This record gives sequence, C-alpha cells and structure tokens, in this order.
Amino acid sequence: MAYSQEEIDQAAAVDIVGLAQEHGMELTNETERFYRLVKHDSLVIDRAKNYFHWNSQGFGGNSIKFAQTFLTDQSKPDSVRFKDAVALLLNNKNLSASEVTYQHAPYVFDARKVSPDFSQAKKYLTEQRGLSPSLVDNLHNEGLIQQNKSGSVLFLWRDPATQEVMGSSIQGTQIDHERYGKRGTFKRIDKDSTTGYGFAVGPKDADTLHFFESSIDLVSYLQLKGRDPRAQYVSMEGLKNEVISHYLADNLNARPTVPDKIVLNVDNDAAGQRFSDQYLLLSWIDRRNGKELAVERELPGDEQIPLAQWRDYEQSATKHGVNPYVLYAIDKASSNLQPGTVANGQKIHTPFTDQDNHRVATEEVATLVLPNFSGSSLSQWAEMTRTWNEGNEAGVQRFGLKCQHYYNQATQGVARKIVRDNEPRVKDWNDITKNNLHREMRFAPQMKQKGLERE
Repeated sequence: MAYSQEEIDQAAAVDIVGLAQEHGMELTNETERFYRLVKHDSLVIDRAKNYFHWNSQGFGGNSIKFAQTFLTDQSKPDSVRFKDAVALLLNNKNLSASEVTYQHAPYVFDARKVSPDFSQAKKYLTEQRGLSPSLVDNLHNEGLIQQNKSGSVLFLWRDPATQEVMGSSIQGTQIDHERYGKRGTFKRIDKDSTTGYGFAVGPKDADTLHFFESSIDLVSYLQLKGRDPRAQYVSMEGLKNEVISHYLADNLNARPTVPDKIVLNVDNDAAGQRFSDQYLLLSWIDRRNGKELAVERELPGDEQIPLAQWRDYEQSATKHGVNPYVLYAIDKASSNLQPGTVANGQKIHTPFTDQDNHRVATEEVATLVLPNFSGSSLSQWAEMTRTWNEGNEAGVQRFGLKCQHYYNQATQGVARKIVRDNEPRVKDWNDITKNNLHREMRFAPQMKQKGLERE
C-alpha cells in the first residue's frame, strides 16, 4: 500500500517520547526537552524537534525512522519496514509533537542529596572501573565527585570560575544486567542540567583543552596520562558540539589569545571518528594576533591493528608489489578497521566500508594501488579515493589528509601496535584502566610480595 504525503506527515508528527513509552522503552529525561533510552544511552530524543539521534550508531531521524528502527521486523527490506512504520504510527493514539508542551527550568543543585558517606562510590570507581583510590580521593576532596544518598556516583558540573554546580552526571553503582543490558548500571544526566556544561577539571584559562565522551573516561585519562595543571579536561557526556563551543568561548574570555590546542579524546568507534573529523579539518585563527589554535585527536587504542588484518595487508601487498602501510591507512581512515562500517566524517566509501570480508576488501584495494605509490603525496591519496567516490571532491581531499595522517604515524612507528586477535578491542579510556586492573588482579600475589600494591 502506498501512502500519501499527508499520511506520511501525520505519521511523522507522532510524539517519539510517547511512542517509546507506549512500547515499554525505559527513558530518562535530562530536561523537559531531552530524553535518553536507558537500554541505548547514546540515543537522545529532542522533544522540541521531535527528532532522535543515536550517537553511537551515527544516525537519527523522525518518528517514522524511530519506529522503523525499533518497532518493525528487521529482516524485511527498508522499503517494507518504512510502510510498516507508517501504518503503526497512523494507528497510534499518542499526542502529536505539536501538542507537546514543556518548560525549561533552570538547574538547582540540591546539596541535601549528597551523602556524607563516599565509600560505595569509591568502591565502584576503584573495584569496577579500575581507578586509583588516591586519584578518586583527590577529586572527591576537590568537590568534583560525590555520592548521593542512593549510593550512586555524582560527577558535578562546576563552573570553573564560580564553582557553582551547573548540572551533574549520575552513575549507578549497583550491577543489574537484566535491566541495564551489557553496561549493567544505571546512568543519566540530572534533570535540567545546564546545556553547554559538563564535568570539568582544570582552569578555565588553560593552554590545552581536552574533550571526552564521559566523566569516567576523563578520570581514566588523568590516571593514565597524569594531570597537567595548565590543561582543562571536559566531559561532553556524549558527542556535543555545544560543550566544545561553551568551554572554548569561556577560555577566550579568560585569556588574551586562543589556547595552544584542543585535543579530542573521544571514543575510538565510528561515531567518535566521525565527530573528530569535523574538527580536525577546521582552521582556527585568532583575528587579534594571528595565532593558530591547533586541533588534535588522541583516541584510546587508535594504534591497535589486529594481527589477522595485518596479515591480510602483508599477503596482498606481497602479491601485488605494494606497500602494506598504504592498505592499512586506507582501511583505518575509512572504516576504523571495522569491516563494513563508514567511520569517517567525509562519508567516503571504500571496499573496506562496503565489504564485510576483510581479506576480499584488502585484495580489491591492493589491485588499484600503483607500484610507485609512495604515500607522501596527497594527490595520490585523492586519486585513489576518487576511484570509489566520484562527485565528492571536497570529501576526497579531506579524506586523503586522514589517510596521510595514519600512514605517517604507522611508518614512523609512533602509532602502530599489532595485537593478538583475541585481545579486547579498546574503545574508550576506561577500557584501558579496567584492563590494567584485571591484569593487576591476575598478578596480585606477586605484586603484593614485591610491595607493588595499588595506592
């Protein structure tokens, strides 16, 4: 059955929040406007626009797309699922988005919710997340991490200048996989938390600004890399351009020129790669004095190459007389070494993004690499990419720069680590601290004997 445009518009007007609730999807509301799915906490619903965005998957849409994604038979073709979604929504009795009203209330921090007992929060952060007790204590003593009376961790969003609490991130400490899925714990942003703010550590006039996807990743990074007194570390609690804009503007108001650099420390997944790409290609110049603001990426585990994939590069490279690092760079830049995934902000397609079989994709790319391909010429990267992406010239040129970045790092040995295929893939900074904790637990008797217990 074909639907008229009027019927499609009517279906698209169904309130997504009401639709999700009617079908038993558990939601948390950060404000009257923004909601998150508990099961997929990177999915945010903007009730004002009646639109959702699933950050970890890199897509979003209206009510029809939401119903198509979650409420139709995934084994059917997209065209059939679209019609099924429209039919479901036309029979729905939810309010239309135009009938939904909400009021934004300013955030008010209720200090009475803070518990004088910090033991449950500290135990969770150290025993489940692998964070050092001394670092957790330091941030607690600074008033940045607290525990509420339910035993959850509170990451307080304090204004760096006034120390006023502008919002908070709440991390549950009770493990319940049945209710919260793979993550196992409750997690949300406190209702009415101020847009543009996040959990932040360090001065507002910092020389370097680091941006993370979560508060726990931020603290994990401090443990792994140490805390620079002239740096500010900010959690966006997702991938939020408005948080970067807010803290950068605050920084510019607090100092005579732009900071030296901002560093994107987001998750090493497709969404994080795409988010980073949009900033790396911008040119930031202070009009007052011509100083350039550098933008860098530092993603956790970005240097890892699974051994099986490296063997694919070597075999095809030997067969066709090409450089295996060229194959790696194209794969890394386009799919982030995840076959069948578009993991670049330029929406560039290569055999690595369009082919689930990594060996087949590698062979296809290798046949197109010219014997004199040196990897040093941007025009060569662009020419190769253009083979699969005619009509996207701006994307081709920008993608070439990304290939060149990974090629230079790998050939110089500063960002290449071949890992066993059974090693867990590092996605975020907390993955590393948890892996370190598990490693310490395995060797705990030997470490205790040598006096090397964790502080």
